[in-house]
Amino acid sequence: MKHYHLMGIGGISMSGLARILRKDGHMVSGCDHQPSDLTRQLEREGIRVYQGHSPAHLEGVDVLVASTAIPDSEPELATAQTLGLPVWRRIQVVAEILRGGYSLGVTGSHGKTSTTSMLASIFVAAQTDPTVLLGAELGLIGGSAKVGSGRYRIAEVDESDPLFRFLELDVAVITNLEPDHVSPDGQARPNYHTSFEALQDAVRSFAGRARYIIYNGEPRWQLLDALTQGRPRSSFGLLACDCHAKEIALEPFGSRFELVWQGQVLGPVRLQVPGEHNITNALAASAAALVAGIPFEAIQQGLYQYTGASRRFEKVGELNGALIVDDYAHNATKLFALLKAARNTGLRVRAVFQPHRYGRSEQEWPLYAQALEQADETLLLDVYAAGEAPLRLTSAQIAQRMLEHLSAKGCRASYQSWDDTLGYLRQSAAPGDLILTIGAGSVSRLGRLLAEPKEAV
Repeated sequence: MKHYHLMGIGGISMSGLARILRKDGHMVSGCDHQPSDLTRQLEREGIRVYQGHSPAHLEGVDVLVASTAIPDSEPELATAQTLGLPVWRRIQVVAEILRGGYSLGVTGSHGKTSTTSMLASIFVAAQTDPTVLLGAELGLIGGSAKVGSGRYRIAEVDESDPLFRFLELDVAVITNLEPDHVSPDGQARPNYHTSFEALQDAVRSFAGRARYIIYNGEPRWQLLDALTQGRPRSSFGLLACDCHAKEIALEPFGSRFELVWQGQVLGPVRLQVPGEHNITNALAASAAALVAGIPFEAIQQGLYQYTGASRRFEKVGELNGALIVDDYAHNATKLFALLKAARNTGLRVRAVFQPHRYGRSEQEWPLYAQALEQADETLLLDVYAAGEAPLRLTSAQIAQRMLEHLSAKGCRASYQSWDDTLGYLRQSAAPGDLILTIGAGSVSRLGRLLAEPKEAV
């Protein structure tokens, strides 16, 4: 037994690691800047959580675990290095967990969480009792992590951590690749690659260490064909790939299609999550499961029983007859796919969008604006900084540029404070509305406030 201490334990991924380490019999403690529902739950489970960072937390610790976002200059981390304590980054713990069985890892610019969640659902349906690590809560496994007794180990692999390139997997799934998590000025920063070329090189290394690769073979992602050369592999995509869909029927809150694998029609699949992007995610998960030897019947069952991970088109409640849905979409491609699926519901789409990180928002605001053209109304919030300082543009400047674009397209949009947005929606929500709270920051809480009973407001 070792004593692992996790810095940033309140993060969704780090909290999952804490639970797995504890269930493996280790002593676990951690710290984070602010208490949260997650940290309070960890404490109820017997894990000591300190508020803030301090070298005093290191007493009796055998291994310090820190996310890549925590710099070496942080006093707690620096002290551990001075004392000669092993300092592991989060991805190194993930690697240790995956090494214990038949491993499947999913990375890419978007679709990671949904694809990994679908994989988990398939392997649960196949009664394999997998170990699972996710970047979001999944009701089917009771949280963001599951400790199983079976041989299969499934993980969402965050490409924003440059160390992901060193993972060694039985099956590596690459959903797509865009210049997200790329430094806007080429400077080295936590959770950013210095260039898109550096990110591509990391993906090439990740693929080169896998026994088998599942990659997106659609024409728009042809870059992945070059990055995955030289290893056994199969492609997935809506059309003309090793694993593809035919007879696609989109429904307001789901879809139906026939699954084709290596030229053979395996049978019908039904999804309870909307949009073509989720069909693509399902194809990625299906291909990985088939390579791992999972029967088609379990794939059918697993995909049908998947109703979404937290913050992925998550229905959180109603307000005055309006449906409130929360989604994590925080880059332009995610945002476009989400709003396309939302329009297919036939409801009036009212998007509350909170841009995430200054570096990303400076680069992507024109694409955000183009995606938001699909909404019937857009309400913009301030940038969620995630610890970053503004680079060249402030929140107000980013919002103003987006508003000018949307106004030129004849779209209804406004830039409001959190409280003004809450008040406006409480007064104006009506039957037939779909209120979307969108972003990777605190906007999720706004949707839940809207869904509260009036007497609780």
